[in-house]
Amino acid sequence: MAGAPLAGEVLRDTGPVLVYRAVIAGEPAVVKRLTGTEDAIARRRFERERRFAHLLPHPSLPRLLGEGEDWIAFEALDDRISKTRRAGPAGARPLLAGLADALAFIHARGIVHRDIKPAHVLFRGERPVLVDFGIAGTPEDDLQQAELSGTPAWMAPEQLSGGPALPSADIWSFSALGLFLLTGEKPYAGDAETVLRLRRAGAAPAFRMPAMIEQGDPALAGLLKAGLGPATDRPAASDFVRVLGRGWSAP
Repeated sequence: MAGAPLAGEVLRDTGPVLVYRAVIAGEPAVVKRLTGTEDAIARRRFERERRFAHLLPHPSLPRLLGEGEDWIAFEALDDRISKTRRAGPAGARPLLAGLADALAFIHARGIVHRDIKPAHVLFRGERPVLVDFGIAGTPEDDLQQAELSGTPAWMAPEQLSGGPALPSADIWSFSALGLFLLTGEKPYAGDAETVLRLRRAGAAPAFRMPAMIEQGDPALAGLLKAGLGPATDRPAASDFVRVLGRGWSAP
């Protein structure tokens, strides 16, 4: 397929990248089209996401449906988290299990996502899918700081300060996501500028561990707490898989 699919509803238009709904071979799709080819950072992010789409066949990662010189298309997924905000204890555990398995999968291949947050968790039916690998890479990648923008409220402290984004940085973001799913509370409130000011001043995440998790699921509570701690003390994604199970393991 050479030409980009016909555009349906526009989901996002950042200038260099247009994201819209389409249909490919009868299947609903979301297309990312590079429109600002002179934007070097946008081009590198686009090519990075295309490359990882071919390397990451996993049930909790997005399926590639088609591609061309200036576009890539993924399966259309449901953005349920942004609509409901909170899964609660019963819903969060299987959701986190599927995401932990996806994280363990990419980390075992030397890939760091670098931008885990609720907006990047979509659904295929009941299965969670981790999306948007535009700033993903390996710890050795020589990326410009401008390419590692991330999202201030969900970034690990060392990532926010410009340090290397190792798998442990993903674990901080994953743990923050876990507590968000359990409580509905974001780690930091306010716009990006406010959050940056709070974090540079050393403000701790505004989380509280629900008592029912502390008492009823102490293993998960311990992992989430450690995941928000110092980088060297954080568990691995495989530790979460061991405690949570693999979630949805079938294709």
